[in-house]
Amino acid sequence: MSDKQKNKLIPKLRFPEFMDSGEWETKKLGEVGVFVGGGTPSTNVNEYWDGDIQWYTPTEIKNGTLKPSIRTITKKGLESSSAKLLPKGAILITTRATIGDAAITNKECATNQGFQSLIVKNTESNLFWYYWIIFNKRELERRASGSTFKEIGKNEIRTIKTFSPSPQEQQKIAAFLSNLDELIEAHKQKLERLKRHKKGLMQNLFPQEGEKVPKLRFPEFKDSGEWVEKVLSQVANYENGKAHEKNIDENGEYIVVNSKYISSDGETVKYSNKAFCLAEQGDILMVLSDVPNGKAIAKCFYIPANNKYTVNQRICKISPNDCDNKFLFYVLNRNKYFLAYDDGVKQTNLKKDDVLNAPLLLPKNINEQQKIASCLSSIDELITAEAEKIEQLEKHKKGLMQGLFPTVNE
Repeated sequence: MSDKQKNKLIPKLRFPEFMDSGEWETKKLGEVGVFVGGGTPSTNVNEYWDGDIQWYTPTEIKNGTLKPSIRTITKKGLESSSAKLLPKGAILITTRATIGDAAITNKECATNQGFQSLIVKNTESNLFWYYWIIFNKRELERRASGSTFKEIGKNEIRTIKTFSPSPQEQQKIAAFLSNLDELIEAHKQKLERLKRHKKGLMQNLFPQEGEKVPKLRFPEFKDSGEWVEKVLSQVANYENGKAHEKNIDENGEYIVVNSKYISSDGETVKYSNKAFCLAEQGDILMVLSDVPNGKAIAKCFYIPANNKYTVNQRICKISPNDCDNKFLFYVLNRNKYFLAYDDGVKQTNLKKDDVLNAPLLLPKNINEQQKIASCLSSIDELITAEAEKIEQLEKHKKGLMQGLFPTVNE
């Protein structure tokens, strides 16, 4: 972009055919179309509910995708409330509590009062304005107010300053971002298929409850007999982690493996220059304490390298000594035996004896253990690669949107 362009309403990125199309137009968001609020029929009147009209709440608007609504209303329910029937193509925008989430309707529907939905004019691209809303979510959040919960009203959202190109350029930008979203969605579906494939494999590669032979077995182990029953103390050593909270250092040499690190799959990280419980490659770290109905209890982390990880309190270190390390990781990770300790009421705390007495079913031949572990590890690598690809595409999309849209400044 030249110096002459810097103070003009021209995006950093522009498609070649629009290079000479001049500045984008400044207008208020209310000039783009009509904003329509929502409403809730009385929940005490049965004939208002379970009808043919989709009726959305803000929690149902996730990542721009609209699934069938959790609840539906009848025509009488619609007429009895302030809810309005929105046409196909309307942009649902959450404006209460959660602000700035958006989705485009794929059929007629209604919403509760947590929305201001935008029905754009015929001269505007609804898909372009959907992406504009997503890109400018922070501006909607900034303008929200309220003591009990944040909300942005119709009068406020209508006054937001926007920049927009010609309808043709709107359509080009919208189509480009839509194609990118379709690519991201395709990779997400592939990721879900891989996860389902892994789950199905595990159900078949390990014996079902009450059985000692798996449904699916590699050919070379068909005649290897039944798996053997043991408890964890027979095949591994146990050590509790140590407190590192007073020695956290963002420039530390060691990763402190705590419950948040394990539950977030390594996204939430703390470091320390002190290693009070150093883990070695092949060790299995498991979460011992979790809130009721939590998703972290008994979740495991496999140590991939030496001299890099130290174990925090409320995490135990399990070091296999008479079975394949990776195989044992797959056996222990979120094992039903440990999950049974969670009563859903109080915080779950697994004790040393609870862990060491965990019942196990293992192939006699360690080569079979290794074969199963290798198979599952290969799928995990594909899952990780697919997740990283999605993350890269989403970062790419974010960067493109920063270039394709001029920023709102007031």
